[in-house]
Amino acid sequence: MQRELWVSISESQRRAVLINAFLGALLGSMNISSVVIALPAILRGIGLSINSSIGFMIMAWIMFAYPLIMAITVALIGRLSDMYGRGRVFTIGDIVFTTASLLLGLTPGYGAIAGIQMVIYRFVQGLGGSMMFSNSAAIITDVFPPERRGVAQGVVGISFSAGSILGLVIGGLLATINWRWVFLFNVPVGVASIIWAYRSVYKLPAGFAKAKIDWIGASLLTTSLVLLLMGLMLSMMPYGGSSLGWGNPMVWVLLGVGGALFALLFFIESRIPEPMLRVKLFRIRQFTYGVVSSLFLFLAQGANVFVLSLLLQAIYLPLHGVPYADTPLWAGIYLIPSSITNAIFAPIGGKLLNRFGARVVSTLGAILLAASFELLTLLPITNFNYIWFAAILLLMGAGSGLFQSPNLVSILSAVPPTERSAASGLRASMQNIGLLMSFAIFLTLILTGASTVLTQSIYKALLSAGVPMLDAEKLVSIPPVYALFAAFLGYDPIKTLVEQAGILLPANVFSNIDKLTFFPSAIAPAMAVGFYYAYHTAAILAILAAVFSYLRGREAFHHTIETVQAGARSTAKVIEQTNTPDPIGNKVTNGVNGNIDIKSDPILRKTYAAYLLMNTELSDTVLNSITGKELVYAIAITSGLPDWFVNFVNSINDCQFTNSTIETLTKYVSVPDWLSEVVNAWLKIKSSNS
Repeated sequence: MQRELWVSISESQRRAVLINAFLGALLGSMNISSVVIALPAILRGIGLSINSSIGFMIMAWIMFAYPLIMAITVALIGRLSDMYGRGRVFTIGDIVFTTASLLLGLTPGYGAIAGIQMVIYRFVQGLGGSMMFSNSAAIITDVFPPERRGVAQGVVGISFSAGSILGLVIGGLLATINWRWVFLFNVPVGVASIIWAYRSVYKLPAGFAKAKIDWIGASLLTTSLVLLLMGLMLSMMPYGGSSLGWGNPMVWVLLGVGGALFALLFFIESRIPEPMLRVKLFRIRQFTYGVVSSLFLFLAQGANVFVLSLLLQAIYLPLHGVPYADTPLWAGIYLIPSSITNAIFAPIGGKLLNRFGARVVSTLGAILLAASFELLTLLPITNFNYIWFAAILLLMGAGSGLFQSPNLVSILSAVPPTERSAASGLRASMQNIGLLMSFAIFLTLILTGASTVLTQSIYKALLSAGVPMLDAEKLVSIPPVYALFAAFLGYDPIKTLVEQAGILLPANVFSNIDKLTFFPSAIAPAMAVGFYYAYHTAAILAILAAVFSYLRGREAFHHTIETVQAGARSTAKVIEQTNTPDPIGNKVTNGVNGNIDIKSDPILRKTYAAYLLMNTELSDTVLNSITGKELVYAIAITSGLPDWFVNFVNSINDCQFTNSTIETLTKYVSVPDWLSEVVNAWLKIKSSNS
């Protein structure tokens, strides 16, 4: 029987593992935000223009290759990690990520050749990232006992928020020096992380079992996700007379075939003996609803990642005098409040998990996120007071922080230890799919809301600025999506349109339309409706996340514990404790004494926590916090004493429960071994104190 790893891990090992998971998550999140903000410098550095089709496609693939390969490989990597060891795969991933960063920073050549090399290296970098990302959460769950996992996952959650901030600032600064340093900056941090990983996680016990690689499943997943992403990318490109490509038959062919292959993947994976995607995990209610709620929340998060950045960079910041080249950096700075409260509330969510459970805390977080998106609809898009905007961002970050770490702990605690990396991979894959889909969803919503009046609004503004009618018609014939993408990447949208139209305007006319305030003033009235569409949709998606989070039911913890003698770490016996919910999720079978829901009873949870912390530096503190009345209550519940006795215990004062009373009671009832150890340790402490 395989016992849980956390029972044999020292506190120093736990700290080392936590630091390593923090560094890995920090690198991954920094990499995403720093590359986005540095894209203009990268394209200029390799001699490509966003106005060319090859430049636009390479730009898109540099952005999306990393999350795409993570979405494709995290499930497969999770399965391999369960087989060969999570610590080993994590360390190898660290090496792959750092090596790819070095290759990106040293990319030779110029033009399309250099761009294609960078896309390939970004795929390799994403592979390394997936090897770290799919294992960090599972390793934390392995080495920390159940009641401490929430806080530990919250600490790792801080690194994602800190990384996104640092990535924007560091990427923006390094891009002004040389775009290569955006990637080379990862190398020394990566080397330090590799050394630490080898010392802390590489030597963790190897995998649970050997198995065959499911190449059919891997091929289907890769093909389906590539086709879906290609369809979504094509949908964002103009087609015919439309600003978007949803009228392009090829978009629907790609999405249809990709969706069909994705459905076929789940059908096949549910019927083969050793699948890559552990579809059987979806039979676990707590896992299924946790993963689905995470998917909807990350779909909603696209509004935070993309919509608010587009609002700031295309409209708000230029209207307030920020040059387009600086808007990506300043947009990141303006969005910092969300990252700060996310970092603060991630560990708070982990602490609240132990008291209220993931269903309550994660559901509350999703509701707060939905409320923040609805509050954004109350602000004008051109001249809002930043204090109110920042206050809404604070609420948004708090909601996201409260949701993520309890939801993650709930998902991974519900599955057997042998399946944790696979479960983490499935969860990560769904999250990455959600983020990728959100870009196309929200861009479509914004442009759909503005489509009826946007072109006409720009046309009138051009004529008012003195642009000749024929030239104005050429400019508005170019779909506005090009100008919006240009603004999002820090390019001057008017210059982009003029260059793409191939027209030459008089200097005085060009100076009129090249003012910082011209383009945002022209598009703002039309774009307002589109942004409000996006906010409302994000709120609906967050509410769906809250609904599925609540439907998970009461949490059940699937783990194997080792019973030890008080005062010595010698093993007495190993008890397999598999908490599984009943069909309606109201009770759990704890493997000790029938149907007892330890998680939902604060007194039982408190006494069980004391057992888990036996012979640690916190042991005496926790035992001293337990009153005699609480100990008698725990004995009565776990030994199956009648309800009238439990009610009697609750009705009298604590001072009436003496040590001798508790000793006498334990002689005549049968209590679980773990509670017997707590009682003996408690009596010993009380005797020494008296």
